[in-house]
Amino acid sequence: MDNSNSRHIIKDQWNEWADSWYLRYRTDEAIAKIIDDPASAFHPATYAIIREALPNLQGKRVCVPSSGDNHAVYAFQLLGAQVTSCDISEKQIANSSSIARKHGWDIEFVVDDTMQLGRVRTTPTTWCTPRTAYTCGFMI
Repeated sequence: MDNSNSRHIIKDQWNEWADSWYLRYRTDEAIAKIIDDPASAFHPATYAIIREALPNLQGKRVCVPSSGDNHAVYAFQLLGAQVTSCDISEKQIANSSSIARKHGWDIEFVVDDTMQLGRVRTTPTTWCTPRTAYTCGFMI
């Protein structure tokens, strides 16, 4: 199977799952928890690494590729970062951007193959993998 075909299969599956994913992981309660405690969007070890590397996220540009539920994206925004959320699924991005609009959050949402990231308009200073329990990579 070539890469192009694989990307289409993955994209189609995420678009198919997006609405059930949205209902399960983006409830008002889940978003309220992130608003009350942005650190709750991360595994404690990941959050410790983030805070050690970047004690002040104010004004930092962060890109979250394969952003999924966007909890990390929302948390970074609440912590003061300028955030770009990238995902291959149009529906995931549409659902996530509606939550951001509802809360007045200024987040850039990009539908893109996160193995390419050709549609990201700005160069982030920080790259972070979402939902990864123990890793967060930075380019500063």
